[in-house]
Amino acid sequence: MAAKNEIFFRKLFDETHGKAFNFLKALSRDENVAREITQTSFIKIWKHIDKFKDHPNPKALVYVTVKNTFLDEMRKQNRLNALLTSMEENEHLHHTIADTSGDSPVAGEAFAAVHSAIKKLPEHIQRIYTLYQFEELSPVEIADTLQLSVTTIRTNIETAKLFLRRELKKFRN
Repeated sequence: MAAKNEIFFRKLFDETHGKAFNFLKALSRDENVAREITQTSFIKIWKHIDKFKDHPNPKALVYVTVKNTFLDEMRKQNRLNALLTSMEENEHLHHTIADTSGDSPVAGEAFAAVHSAIKKLPEHIQRIYTLYQFEELSPVEIADTLQLSVTTIRTNIETAKLFLRRELKKFRN
C-alpha cells in the first residue's frame, strides 16, 4: 500500500509541482516564499494522500491546497504584523519576555505569572494552547497535527483560556 501511495504522490508531484511553484511565485512575488509554501503544501498533500487518491480530480485538489496554504501563511503574517504595529503604538507593551528585569517589575511579574499559570495546565492542554497561542496554528491545523478532533482542540483551548483568566485575574485592568 505504501509503495502505491509513493508512486501516486510522485506522479502527482511531477505533474503539479512546477505549476504550483510558479503560481505561488506570482502571488507572493517572492521566490523564497513560494518555495517554502510549495514545500509546506506538498507535505500536507503527502499527509493526506488517501484523500487525493480518492478525489475525482486530484490535480485540482493540489491547487486548492496550495492556494489555501498560501492564504493561511498570509493570515499568520498579517496577525504578526498587526501585533507588531500594536506593540509600537502602545508604549506600555514594549517590554518583552526576555527584557522583564528592566524598569518594570510589574511586567516581569506578569510574564512570570503567565508562564507559571501555563505550567499548571495539564500537559496535553499546555501543548494545544502553546500551539494555538504561540505557534499560531489554527484549531484545524492542531487537530491534524495531534490527530484529534477539531471540537476537542477548541474545547481544550477554551478550557485553557478560562483557567488562565482565573489564574491571572490580578493582572487584568
